[in-house]
Amino acid sequence: MILRKIFSFVFYWCLCVTLSAQTSRIDSLELLLASAKDNHIKAELLLKLSAEYRYVDPEKGKTNAMEAIRLARNGSFAESRGYAALGDYYQITDQPYLAHVNYKKAEKLFIENKDQTNLLVIYYNLMHLFLAIEDKKNTTYYAERVQKMAEERNDQPKDIIAQFILGWARFEDDEGQDALDFYHDIYRKSLSLNDATTHFIASHCGSICLKLKHPREALQYLHRVRKHFEAGEMPVMPETYGFIAEAYAMLSMVDSADYYMKKAQQSYLVTDDTKLALLRCRSMLDSIRGDPWGALASFKLYHQLSDSIAKVGKMEEIGRMKNWYEIEQIDNKNQALQRDQEKQHKFILILMIALVMILSLFGFLVFFYRKTAEKNYELKKLHTVKDKLFSVVAHDLRSPMGALTSMLKLANRNMVDAETQAQLLKDISIRVDDTYNLLDNLLRWSKSQMSGIKPTPVCFDVQKGSLLVTDSLQGIAANKSIILDNRIGSQQVYADKDMFAVLVRNLTTNAIKYTSANGKVTLDSELSEQMLVISVKDTGTGMTQEIQNKLFNLSETKSRRGTNNESGTGLGLVLCADFVKANGGNIWFTSTQGEGSTFFFSIPVKA
Repeated sequence: MILRKIFSFVFYWCLCVTLSAQTSRIDSLELLLASAKDNHIKAELLLKLSAEYRYVDPEKGKTNAMEAIRLARNGSFAESRGYAALGDYYQITDQPYLAHVNYKKAEKLFIENKDQTNLLVIYYNLMHLFLAIEDKKNTTYYAERVQKMAEERNDQPKDIIAQFILGWARFEDDEGQDALDFYHDIYRKSLSLNDATTHFIASHCGSICLKLKHPREALQYLHRVRKHFEAGEMPVMPETYGFIAEAYAMLSMVDSADYYMKKAQQSYLVTDDTKLALLRCRSMLDSIRGDPWGALASFKLYHQLSDSIAKVGKMEEIGRMKNWYEIEQIDNKNQALQRDQEKQHKFILILMIALVMILSLFGFLVFFYRKTAEKNYELKKLHTVKDKLFSVVAHDLRSPMGALTSMLKLANRNMVDAETQAQLLKDISIRVDDTYNLLDNLLRWSKSQMSGIKPTPVCFDVQKGSLLVTDSLQGIAANKSIILDNRIGSQQVYADKDMFAVLVRNLTTNAIKYTSANGKVTLDSELSEQMLVISVKDTGTGMTQEIQNKLFNLSETKSRRGTNNESGTGLGLVLCADFVKANGGNIWFTSTQGEGSTFFFSIPVKA
């Protein structure tokens, strides 16, 4: 359950924060307590010590809270806080029945004392308490009270968390598009906080996108979560890596999926849910690679682990609920669960047999129709190349050449003054550069399609190779008042040097093209095992989801005008994808409309 994971993480996060500067405060409070004479002062000091010991030593926190209640006057503020502290102890030690008893005592006293601030905290804790034992009715009741009080007191963090938990109660059994829209609205509201809660909501949105088979949208959420938590080894990171790997697997981006699967597996905080996600991902990758038996084995392991988790989870539920429900009800649930598991095992067996039969049939069909499919593919590919060539020659080359001819005629006939002529020459220079780049991409792409891509890999330094390209583009960037910052470090790689230059030039030119004045384009590099990942990040217009879905599709791609009405053919990114693949790497991107885009490509660092 995603919300129970969030509750556990909040405990972990509080523990990390609490441990940072605790020792000195505890020592000071102990000294003050030893010298205190008045029982009221002692009770206050004991409550402060209880709060300090809450996560460091819960038993000491409990002892101090009970002593504070003994010393406090009946019905006093200190007594109510003492019961609240005891409720915290029992909740932390997973004793929900006793936690509920003490929270209700504290609630009664806070209501009598008209202490709305601490009453909100009690309702907030009770909301989490019932969420942990999956009591939907009481969770909803306290979440609604928390939301109402938080709105009145303008407490945005608690308001957002209460809305999120109400979403769990509403969409628990059907997290579809309506649920995604609901959680996305909460995520948008939480962006002003930009804290752990914000990014956990983003993680939940990403998981729903995966269920709805929207991997690109899921990656937008999940990469934000990754960037926020990646600096520290947080419990959420393995699951986030697993979700990212699953999204890349859905997109058939095998290398990226493998990369994030490895990152998830390397963590010592891998949970059972993360293992399930990795098995699902492994099954998909085996299918993509054409290994049906590997996919079937992963599928079987997935269900075995799922059954095991269900049994363990059920035993934990019995332990949590033994003070809340009758034993007879629990036995009935166990029997129902056992019957459901038996039905599930039969269903899985039938499904596995059906899957083997389908895969066998598919293999025979592939064997008989492969040659025909290959011929059709080649014909379609040549037809697409022909159409694209005619389109570029008829429109993208004709238009700038016509404009150049008109400008040159005006300049030759002395029909304009010296100032206008200088401006015309500047425009002619820009158009010549654009036309040259257009022709260069067109010829390289046409050659790659007609005769195939044949890289000539050599060892070279990417820093020097990239600087030769970006230095030549500084003038174009300066004309648009754009900062072009090349931070690529010195690193030897093994790839085609000319193709690398084309990749850097096309991605950087595109970034400049779609970035407005006073923007910034940044190139960077990061070593990842045996691959070097180059990134080109801009602060430009970004892309809509529709444009992102068609970006590397030759038959659907269409160049957009730049921020200064610059033209293009749409071949640059297609050429980049071909060149990266030919050199044994991969290319991908992230983009947010109105905020900019970042393109990544990887190349090997060794032969």
